[in-house]
Amino acid sequence: MFQYAIVCAAALLSAAPMAFAYSDEARLPVVGKPGELPLEVALRFAKNRLGEDGRFEYAALKAIQTSKPEAFDQASITLIREGLMDDSVKGVRQRFELSREENVWTLRAVKEDFSCRRGRKGWGLQPCP
Repeated sequence: MFQYAIVCAAALLSAAPMAFAYSDEARLPVVGKPGELPLEVALRFAKNRLGEDGRFEYAALKAIQTSKPEAFDQASITLIREGLMDDSVKGVRQRFELSREENVWTLRAVKEDFSCRRGRKGWGLQPCP
């Protein structure tokens, strides 16, 4: 009986969705190329999440760049994918924090969260049910 419980628990754990963590954080910081804009640095970093072989699985991609007028050496980029081919996920949002040093933008931080079609309201770090 004990062996059966262990096998069932292992099967449940392997089938359950794992807590999602942005797996590319180990690549930080990412130093941009001379003349590259903050959005270009973020898009280059996020490319593997946006599609593959020229194909993508979302209806809309929104890119928002913000910075404070008095601090043009800091920028935030938000990429939002909506209309995903996943019936539980309404949208995925990635937020990038960049700073400019010696005329080159450097990506310092990345955060990713989810908007669900059912269950919780708004954005959250946990995968959608």
